[in-house]
Amino acid sequence: MAKDKPPFAMKAMLRLERGTANAADTLRRYAPLADEIGADGIDVDVERADLLLSGYRVAVNEERAMHAMAHPLLHRFGWREQDFGYSPNVRYAETNVPPSGPPATRLVIDRADQELGWEGASHGTGLTPDRTLEIGPTEGDVVARLFVAVPATTIAGTVEALEPWLSRVEPAAVGVDPGRAALVFLARADLRTEAERLGLGPVETGRIEADAEHVIETATATAGTTLWLRRGTDPVSRLWPGIIEIREMVIDDSYPD
Repeated sequence: MAKDKPPFAMKAMLRLERGTANAADTLRRYAPLADEIGADGIDVDVERADLLLSGYRVAVNEERAMHAMAHPLLHRFGWREQDFGYSPNVRYAETNVPPSGPPATRLVIDRADQELGWEGASHGTGLTPDRTLEIGPTEGDVVARLFVAVPATTIAGTVEALEPWLSRVEPAAVGVDPGRAALVFLARADLRTEAERLGLGPVETGRIEADAEHVIETATATAGTTLWLRRGTDPVSRLWPGIIEIREMVIDDSYPD
């Protein structure tokens, strides 16, 4: 008896029109759509607004699995089936023309063990992504990342619960999964001053260091809300904790000495 074929694990990035609104307003605009299509998360920064999805499909091969995952999205946003093509040499599939109407602009589907790195965003399964959000800092800027958990099970509910933070932080970039978020902005002051400005309450402060050029100052409040401050020109490495990771901040053992 032939064994059942295991399902193909895949992930998708649906790019939406970014427009000129700030990150918070763009997030509010697209949160209901993210829930409508069953997205795992939404990322908004200075250049993009992405809905991130993961899923499994049973098919005879990878190409058909990707087409099956894409099918409802293509029809929802006005693409034709022939607008979506599989590239066997790189083993991912994408749209090659804009759809017939807004707000979608592009769809990419890849294997779950690969990164959507050429888009500037990687998306993993299990809601533990390592995602990079860009805000264009200068050499003298310090980038702040605020990690927040809220009691919500949908993206729209999470965005609604984030409203006090969005108004306090005025983020330049935001990454949201159901129940948790990372808000990215330029720090106005040192770590403790920023923590006090944001009303984090009693905090424990610390540092994560790999070498003199890679230092993250951290402040963690009793509720688990965590603030990072990091020099803006430092590269963001996959070997650093993911942007959505909220509590545990540990340098990967494989980080080079």
